[in-house]
Amino acid sequence: MVALVTGGGGRLGNVLVRRLLERGEKVRVLEPGGLPESLRGLDIDFSSGSVLDAGDVARAVDGTGVVYHLAAKIDLSPKKDPMMYSINVEGTRKVVEACLARKLRLVHTSSHHALVREPLDEPLTEDKPLALNEKCEYHRSKAIGETIVLDACQRGLDAVIVNPGSMIGPHDYAPSMIGAALIDMYLGRVPVLLDLLSDYVDVRDVADGMISAAQKGRRGERYFLTGDVIPIMEMASLYGEVTGVKMPARALPLWVGWALLPISLLGSAISNKEPFLTADMLRASVSNEVVSHDKAHRELGYTIRALRESLTDAVAWYRERGWLDG
Repeated sequence: MVALVTGGGGRLGNVLVRRLLERGEKVRVLEPGGLPESLRGLDIDFSSGSVLDAGDVARAVDGTGVVYHLAAKIDLSPKKDPMMYSINVEGTRKVVEACLARKLRLVHTSSHHALVREPLDEPLTEDKPLALNEKCEYHRSKAIGETIVLDACQRGLDAVIVNPGSMIGPHDYAPSMIGAALIDMYLGRVPVLLDLLSDYVDVRDVADGMISAAQKGRRGERYFLTGDVIPIMEMASLYGEVTGVKMPARALPLWVGWALLPISLLGSAISNKEPFLTADMLRASVSNEVVSHDKAHRELGYTIRALRESLTDAVAWYRERGWLDG
């Protein structure tokens, strides 16, 4: 059986491709442009194309048995790329319709922030409503994408939804936003932290959870593939132990970030560089005290490894890439 991975060159996608290959599965990847660095040397069937092109999608899904839809665009900047909505929503619609027409199994990748988080002192679970009015446009687009999948399930689509948490670990080629923050902390570029609470999960565990969702997930259900919720100072302390590097000694209240936001945006306008803080970054940094993955553990056999192992392997990856040389 051939598995199609849309967005297979991305942060999670390339790791999923590797896990599938390790299992002896045949893998096809749909990505725009040429073969990305993250997939070089892998024994895959590469299909150059866009999820926004129905013809490209049709050619990619033909002859497959399961489709992992990961193609998405993350944009937390003040001036949003209009392609974000197109890819996250209309791209999802095209993949859904292609799978529905061919009666294919679909694993759709969303986000745990695609659901309403408030009140934050209550556990975030799969039963929460979709955040269709979320101020962060990226998370709102992922919520809308879920409605497309769920509506199609009412028409017979065989699909499950997975909602990953904040991912760390190796094979982070860009690097990701979290990866870049860890590198900056290692190099001493972060003098102070904001008092944030977030869940962290190893990208390899998420990929394994997606494969289990394809095999065991119930049609029309969503599964949180998240990790442990940890305060930023606890995370920094553990990271300092792993790296041997001195970490920031304190975290400022989150409201300080909002107070610094105008300065960040003004500096960005003057320097023509990306702002160091945006409103959507701050919105994305707010988490429930508990983000439950009990359902995935119970129904999919989903497990997570210790954060120390994930950080250790992430640092080894950054070092291999030469990103910790300063």
